Amino acid sequence: MTAPRLDLLRPRSPAAPPRLSCELHRLVALLARSLCSHTRASASMAQFPPSFHPVEHSIPHSVNPDSLPASSLFALASSPPQESGSTHPPLPVLVFVHGYPQNHTLWQPVLDHLDAHTDLVKRFRILVPDLPGYGKSRKALSPDGSHEAYSKREIGRDILSLVDAVWPPSSSSSSDSHAKVVLIGHDRGARVAYRLAKDSSERIVGLSVQDIVPTTEQFKRMSYDNKRHAASLGMYHWIFLATPPPLGEMLLLSSPTIGPWYARYSISAWTGPAFRSRTEVLSTPYGDTPSPLYAPELMDSWCEQYAEPDVVRGALEDYRAGASIDLVHDEAEDDEGRKVRCPLLALWCAGLERAGAPGEDVRKTWEARGPEGDRTRAKRVDKDGVGHFLPIEASDEVANEVAEWVNRWF
Repeated sequence: MTAPRLDLLRPRSPAAPPRLSCELHRLVALLARSLCSHTRASASMAQFPPSFHPVEHSIPHSVNPDSLPASSLFALASSPPQESGSTHPPLPVLVFVHGYPQNHTLWQPVLDHLDAHTDLVKRFRILVPDLPGYGKSRKALSPDGSHEAYSKREIGRDILSLVDAVWPPSSSSSSDSHAKVVLIGHDRGARVAYRLAKDSSERIVGLSVQDIVPTTEQFKRMSYDNKRHAASLGMYHWIFLATPPPLGEMLLLSSPTIGPWYARYSISAWTGPAFRSRTEVLSTPYGDTPSPLYAPELMDSWCEQYAEPDVVRGALEDYRAGASIDLVHDEAEDDEGRKVRCPLLALWCAGLERAGAPGEDVRKTWEARGPEGDRTRAKRVDKDGVGHFLPIEASDEVANEVAEWVNRWF
């Protein structure tokens, strides 16, 4: 790959006429607005099954609702037809949670398969949110610099608040009046789901995590002993995106095209060899950039959202929380506290194993954190050439695993 044209990020010569500078700023602003508008259009072009419809709710800020503005949370929701006179308790809500650098459209291929080949979409209520800070969801940052607002604990609370806004609990004050939830998460979304399953075991009745190890284990991979920091170089973004402000903001917002370029570059780097072999090379201001041949409307939806400063800041806060307050929450738990009580489905690709620290075993890691016996299913997805983005690169396999697991336990 041609090296990125970093010279294009340097300031123009001071000799440049002021009139030209003003004109460039005007054109950059117009381009940014165009990209942001196209991002929203791209997201709407990703065709989910017809039962899904957009919902947007204003949720009190989870950290300090009295002094911070309410969060605006976006999702797609689907509800089966109501059975009049049914005396059976309602089935749990299935919540599909995306990771970085995507948004809710990550799950479109999986849900298409579930709709076409299973009855899950017809039987279950389903919610597919944009995590706060991603896509169309917005949440104010913690003003004290603690990153608490974007901790996995607080984002998990936001998800439950959104579930309750879409399907309000009955007038009963009993906790049983709130919908039970099954969480299916990938990447950062899997970290939110894992934390929420531990924090709210009375409501979370099922957990599926995809292509992660717990955050504390992930940081242990950054070691000279782990193939002379090979894993550290592969997950450099865990440090880069977590650097204190304003470094990340200055770099990723230095132009309206650098954020989308970096997202495309990252997706290409984390894609498995099967899709990387079907890569087109795009000519960009930063050099020739490989782009996996995923559906164009999905790639556009994921990448072009990073022309918006709010999305860049949200993603940075996500990683800053992951390197600080999330670790505080994790380290406060003993071995029992790390376990989830509900049925657990863990899926991962071979690349997650290759990056592991010496002696690490992904399967044993999740078996130790789930319930005993067959209530924990930990499986590597062995489809040839699959990389990190399982819901895209192995959408049929993921959908089939999720459907079998959901049908067995719920």
